[in-house]
This record gives sequence, structure tokens and C-alpha cells, in this order.
Amino acid sequence: MGKRVAVERTISAIGDHLAGQGFEVDWVDMSELKPKDLQNYGAIVISGQDSNLLGREDIWTEVPVIAAEGKTPVEIAEMVRERLELTS
Repeated sequence: MGKRVAVERTISAIGDHLAGQGFEVDWVDMSELKPKDLQNYGAIVISGQDSNLLGREDIWTEVPVIAAEGKTPVEIAEMVRERLELTS
């Protein structure tokens, strides 16, 4: 899906870094994101504090979901880059 990345609103430093690296960043509230919306992104970056995506355990997606907890913005950008290369 290209370089479009959904980033949870609570991790603004990571979203800002990704945008600075040339990614198209959409700030999202995971509780408002619908399962059908997931296909619009090349990757989804969540805080990692609650890994239950969308508050449901039955959501399955081929879109890479990256938990940011314990990682630097640089590490997250590299992970996003790697995942997007694998899915291109």
C-alpha cells in the first residue's frame, strides 16, 4: 500500500519521525479504526501498551502491526521500512 502508515495518536514523537522520513502518516485512535480501514495502510504503529488491536481479539490483518513500546523512533522507522519492503 505504499508508504502510508497509521500511527496511534498517543505516540506523537514516533509519528513525527516517520513523517520526517517521508512516510505519509495518519494519526489514528485505535478504538475508532474499523477493521475495513486497515487495508488502507502499509503498516500500523501502536503504543504497545495494549496489544489488543481495536479492542478485539478476533481481528486478523495482513497489514504489519508494530508495537512501539521500548523502541526508539529510529528503530520504529527501520521496522516500518522493512515491513513495507516485504509487502511490496
